[in-house]
Amino acid sequence: MIARLGISLTVGAFVTTYIIRSLTVKDYGIYAVLYSLIGYVSVIGSLGIPAVCQRFVPEALQQKEYSLIKQLVFRGLILRVVLSVATVCMILLFHGPIGRLLKVDGFVGYFSIFAWGIVLSLEASLLTSVLHSLFLHKYSVIASTLYTIFRGGCVCVLLTMGLGIRGVLWAEVAAWGLWALLQYLAYYFQFARLHTGGEETALPLYRYVRYGGLSSLNDIGGSILGVSTDFFIITVFLGPEAVALYAFADRVIRIFAHVLPHVVLIDVIRPTFFTKYAESRNKQHLAAMFNLLVKIGAFCVIPLAAGMLVLGDKMIAIVFKPEYLTAKWILWLLMAFTTINIFAQPTGLVLQAVEQVQINLYSKIFAIYNLVVELLVIQWFGVTGVVLVTCSAVLFKNLFCYYYAKKYAGLRIDWRSLGTIAANAVIMMLVLWPLRQFVDTFVSLSAVVVVGMLVYLVSSWYNKAFNSQERGYINRIVGWPVCGF
Repeated sequence: MIARLGISLTVGAFVTTYIIRSLTVKDYGIYAVLYSLIGYVSVIGSLGIPAVCQRFVPEALQQKEYSLIKQLVFRGLILRVVLSVATVCMILLFHGPIGRLLKVDGFVGYFSIFAWGIVLSLEASLLTSVLHSLFLHKYSVIASTLYTIFRGGCVCVLLTMGLGIRGVLWAEVAAWGLWALLQYLAYYFQFARLHTGGEETALPLYRYVRYGGLSSLNDIGGSILGVSTDFFIITVFLGPEAVALYAFADRVIRIFAHVLPHVVLIDVIRPTFFTKYAESRNKQHLAAMFNLLVKIGAFCVIPLAAGMLVLGDKMIAIVFKPEYLTAKWILWLLMAFTTINIFAQPTGLVLQAVEQVQINLYSKIFAIYNLVVELLVIQWFGVTGVVLVTCSAVLFKNLFCYYYAKKYAGLRIDWRSLGTIAANAVIMMLVLWPLRQFVDTFVSLSAVVVVGMLVYLVSSWYNKAFNSQERGYINRIVGWPVCGF
């Protein structure tokens, strides 16, 4: 999973930057609106299937119930493709009113291309969850790497041919198709074919349906709290050009977020988390892992937010387009949103492990607050108001989930360590601020970023946030004494 960072930092970041620089602001806004439809088709066409696989495949693997795993995966793949195809067909059937609502001229032409890519994307994401739950990460990384390179090549060729946004859409469809195929072959040859025969195990349908149903309802609420709903509200009231600013800021954050350790390794952490808890049933392990994950997230996200606050406008003008400089406020707000969200993933894992997934569902009451207040503020405060409302809704949701995770698993946040991390980030900011005046090229920007990283690491080395037990655990996992912080 760490090896995949090289591709994400090079090919993945280059392709995203190339798309942003090549498309007009309006076309990029349309692309973002179409892309956000993936989340809604996923919610409608999933019925909690990915969540069921993530939670119960590792447990079945621990108990060597291989026939149960194969039944679960096969039925999940078939059911998801049927539901997702039905959903995109309904969107195509009502393309007229949907296109007018979203203010996307020629919506049916764009979506006719992208629709089948959505189906392939959802199958690929489900297969990714399956491979990670089976600890077949190596094959997932191989497939992901080939997908990223193939996607990059297709995007560059089709944009060079002058196909514009339609070329980007065709590239996405082709790349998702390859990704789904490669992952299915990996699953078949590295697991399904190797575990033939054996005793047939009946599916515990009630347990799975309950968990999947609650997860599905939770996903519906999550989609309202996500950027996809923000995009739809903005395009309805302000048009796709306004979406482009929000989508640009969101995509920049994602470029950096996708290479952070706690994000890169979540596909290793999640199945390990559930497998270990299934083995020990010790809630103290949940509490310890929770704090470790929060600290790892904070150690990476807080300095990133601090650096973005100081150098964000310089990065936009130099790396992307000066036309997007008006999005700097949105970028800073989304970084605050990302910092708030460091608690979400560890809290969610704890609630999933103790099978209290209904708490995640109840927390989506704040999705209603998010939707209603966004509709009230967008006319007066525009995109910035929408972002602020979403950030506040996510904060309330996280606090709600943490309260119940603390109740069921005895969690307690190590605020002292988080304060130490924040102090180290402030030291980095104080060094970066006078250096920003020298940033006017990509080389000078890169040099200042490196200086900031070194200052933060040195400060963290002397002002440690992790305790000795956590440092020892991380070093044992990695195999080298890399964590001295």
